[in-house]
Amino acid sequence: MFEALGEAAPPTVRYLVLELDDGSFVHIVGQNGVSSALTELAAFKAFAENHAERRSTPAMRSPVKVIGNYRMLADQKAG
Repeated sequence: MFEALGEAAPPTVRYLVLELDDGSFVHIVGQNGVSSALTELAAFKAFAENHAERRSTPAMRSPVKVIGNYRMLADQKAG
């Protein structure tokens, strides 16, 4: 995924994957505007294929609101 993102360089996508101590993963996706910029990548389609078979728990999606950011996320500029 990261190689494909590096090659495609979609300007509207931010993507972070964290592995927890229990071996589970947290994927954090930020999208400004076009939501298909990530999902249309061939690497994402391959990753998503048979995804349910590789999961130990159901996937959960939840929108979030950034409350504070100290050097973790790129600075947000007013547009």
